[in-house]
Amino acid sequence: MRSPFRSFARFATSAVLSLAAVITILLGYQFLSTEVAKYGKLEREQANLRDAKGRLETLRDQLATDLPARIPQPGTPANILAEQLKALELEISNKQAARQKLWDDHPIERMLPASATFRRIAALDIEIGFLRQGLAYLRNLHTVTAGPAEAERQIKSFQTASSKLAEQIYQNQKAQWELSKRQPLLWQVPYSDAYQQMKRWEQEERLLHSAKAQHDGEIARQRRILEELRKLPRAAPFALHPESANHTLQPVHELLAKNDKELEGSYFQKFMRPVKEVLPTALGILALVLLAPLLVKVIAYYVIAPVAVRRPPIRLLPDSSGQLSTAITSAGSESGQTAPSRVSLPLTLDEGSELIMLPSYLQGMPLNAESDTQWLLDWSMPLTCLAAGTYRLTRIRPHSEARITVSSSTDPLAEFSLLDVPAGSALVLQPSCLVGIIQTRGEQLKITSHWHFARLGAWLTLQFRYIVFHGPAKLIVKGCRGVRVEPTIAGRTVNQAATLGFSANLDYSVARNETFWSYFFGERELFNDSWQGKGCCVHAETPHPGDRSGLFGRGIQGIGDTILKTFGI
Repeated sequence: MRSPFRSFARFATSAVLSLAAVITILLGYQFLSTEVAKYGKLEREQANLRDAKGRLETLRDQLATDLPARIPQPGTPANILAEQLKALELEISNKQAARQKLWDDHPIERMLPASATFRRIAALDIEIGFLRQGLAYLRNLHTVTAGPAEAERQIKSFQTASSKLAEQIYQNQKAQWELSKRQPLLWQVPYSDAYQQMKRWEQEERLLHSAKAQHDGEIARQRRILEELRKLPRAAPFALHPESANHTLQPVHELLAKNDKELEGSYFQKFMRPVKEVLPTALGILALVLLAPLLVKVIAYYVIAPVAVRRPPIRLLPDSSGQLSTAITSAGSESGQTAPSRVSLPLTLDEGSELIMLPSYLQGMPLNAESDTQWLLDWSMPLTCLAAGTYRLTRIRPHSEARITVSSSTDPLAEFSLLDVPAGSALVLQPSCLVGIIQTRGEQLKITSHWHFARLGAWLTLQFRYIVFHGPAKLIVKGCRGVRVEPTIAGRTVNQAATLGFSANLDYSVARNETFWSYFFGERELFNDSWQGKGCCVHAETPHPGDRSGLFGRGIQGIGDTILKTFGI
């Protein structure tokens, strides 16, 4: 009896779990979207920063190359140095004004290293820093060049002034002496005119001596300066120092390092890093996987196939008759008609015959027939029987004439035909298409295998072994959409994927498929089987849709079928 509480509990549990799943998905999507957006923003900012860094470093290097050519070298006349000094001072002043205007007009963008304003201000800072170095060098060079001449000029000027002062002192002293001679007593009387005149000349003499002493001291100082200037080494050529420019670039480097650290900690980056590392290898492997089949098939079609086609044919049993007949008529002549295969094949057995067949194809049998299990079709080749599926067979021995029906309950495309191999004839047949055999009681069907390792054609076509069924024997074979038995007197070519067998006396060889692209897309095999001689070939109406034959046919199953083909199975 159904409980409403149990049903409600199941419904509530399902609803809660569904809600939890939806919430988990939404949260995961939100988290992933946030991480991807953050990662994308940082990547874009990093790209802008790297672009800005590259541009500024290019400007720095360009200025470091161009500016030294503008700076006069040692030995330049002082007047030219003075003109260059004024020009540099004016240029620096203009660039400082432009920088200040950008700084004032963009209060926010000037602080963002990824902005165009920051790049323009940084570029001006680099130029101003380099120009200031040039200005300092020019000032020093001007001092070294014009200093000695200026010192000599100053010495001459002070010497001339000192000589004039000495002459004035002499004239003053001469006037005092003459006054003392004219009025030897009166010039010593206080408040007399001669006394006052003498005092004025004495005061003037003291002032002249003081002025002359100052001029003589300045002459001595200028001479010391001249000596020091002459001792200075010759000015070296102008050389820029990048420290100022590197200091300007420091915010960009710091932000790049900060963003790199954030990217390293991003979950998306942790996922993308190994992906980026293996992506080139993965793309190479993908290209190899995509192009390898084309390359291999081109080599197989245009190199291997022509060589294999030119190899001489194989004739396994040239002394056999090559005759073969079906349940209705013979097919050993050019005009012989192939008996139609059937979806359901009726067989008639007499009391002296026995049927050995796969149990999955046995649809009906008499009640009084004796049946048992035969584990292998041929105990002389157990591995072949196991690989071909001809093991755990059902053996039927009727006590009187009996009718047995052969049909497939699993493969709707399978049709069956009964092939009669007379005595003296032999049929090369793939055991995988064999459903059963009819033989006389007490007699063992003769099956032989033939190896061909020494032939180049066998290695080119990867077919080393052929399994031959000797007559007399009746073989029940199956084929997709039907089994055809056709004569080969005038020569016959059949799609290799459809081949079931052929008379052992025929000249067997291979022919290259007609077109490359039908082979490349797996519509046809690389080789068609070709026969020449008096005999028959047996083939299915069409290759089975599930066929995977061919080393590079369709995956692992194609490789497995190629191995079976190599051993004639």
